Amino acid sequence: MEARLLKSRLISGLRALLLAAPLAAGLAAPPALAAAPQKVVIYQAFQSLLYLPLYVAIDTGQFTKQGLDVQKVTAGSGAAGVSAVIGGHATFSLQDPMIAVLANLKGATLTNVALVVNSAPVWIAVPGSSPVHKFSDLAGKTIATAIPPSTGTYLLQRLLKREKMQMTLDTVQLGTELAPMMAGRDQAATLFEPQLDEAVAAGDRIVYAFAKNYPGGYAFSTIDTLRSTAASDPAMVRKFVAGLAAAEALMHRSPKLAATIAEREFPGLPKPVVQAAVARMVGLNVYPTGPAISPKAFANALSLQEYIGNIKPGQVRYKDAVDDRFAAPAGH
Repeated sequence: MEARLLKSRLISGLRALLLAAPLAAGLAAPPALAAAPQKVVIYQAFQSLLYLPLYVAIDTGQFTKQGLDVQKVTAGSGAAGVSAVIGGHATFSLQDPMIAVLANLKGATLTNVALVVNSAPVWIAVPGSSPVHKFSDLAGKTIATAIPPSTGTYLLQRLLKREKMQMTLDTVQLGTELAPMMAGRDQAATLFEPQLDEAVAAGDRIVYAFAKNYPGGYAFSTIDTLRSTAASDPAMVRKFVAGLAAAEALMHRSPKLAATIAEREFPGLPKPVVQAAVARMVGLNVYPTGPAISPKAFANALSLQEYIGNIKPGQVRYKDAVDDRFAAPAGH
C-alpha cells in the first residue's frame, strides 16, 4: 500500500516537473532578435542649410523608427549625386529635381519621390544705407550673383526680362555673392541662406523675395531614386518618405528644435544667424509641411528650365518625372 502511494507521488511529481520544464525554458530563453535595419545610402549635393529636413529626420531618429539605417554622403554637386544613384552607389540622391529630369532625357530612368525644399529660396539684398527700396529701383545697378549654372541667377535673369529691366550681373562663385556687395563693388546681391541672414544681421535689407512669388510652391530640391528601385522595393521607399514626412511635420511644430539641430549641423555659423534663417524658411514654407511634390510646384521648376532652353516645352510631363505614390500615404 505504502509502495503504491510512494509510486503515485513520484509519478505526480515527475509529471509536474515535465509540465514546468517548457515554461521554465521559455522564461530562460533569450528574446528573439529584432530584424536588422535596412541600409540606405543617400547622396546629397552639398551640406546645406536648405537640406535641414533630411538632417532632422536622421538626427531625431525618424528613419530608425521606420527600420532604416540611413547613411548620408556629400557628393559635391547635384550631378554627382544623381550619377551615384544611376551607378548603383546610392539608393537616393538629394538635389535640384531638374538634374534627374535632364538625366532621363539622356537615357537614365530616375523618378522624384519626395520634396525637401519648396518655393524658390533666393532673395535680393542691398546695403542698409542704399537708396534702393524696391526691385524696380535696381535698374541700371550692378548685382552680385552666382556663376551659371545657378538657379538663383536664372531666376534673376528671367525676372529682369519680365520687368524689361537692365542690370549688370557680376558673376561670382556660389556662396560668395555677399562679399562684393559688402566691399562696395556691387549695389545688390542675390543670396541664399544662411548668407541672407548674415547680411540682415549686418544691417542689410531685403528688396525682393523670390520665395514669396511662386504660389503653389516650387520644387527646388527633391529626393530621387531609380524607377527600378521604386518598383522592386516600394516598402523601403515608402518608409524613407514616411521618415522624411515625420521630420518635416516636426520642424513646423517645433521650429526651435529644427534650429537646434541646424546649429549642431553647422557649428561654424553664428547661432543667431542659424536661428533666424531656420525661422524664415519655416515661415515661408521653404521647408515644406510634407514631402508630396505637387504638379504646380513641379511645373514652376520645369518652367525655368524651359526658359533657359535646357528642356523644350511639352518635352517633360509631371507623371513621367514624379512618382507620387509614396508621399501621398504619409498624409500630405
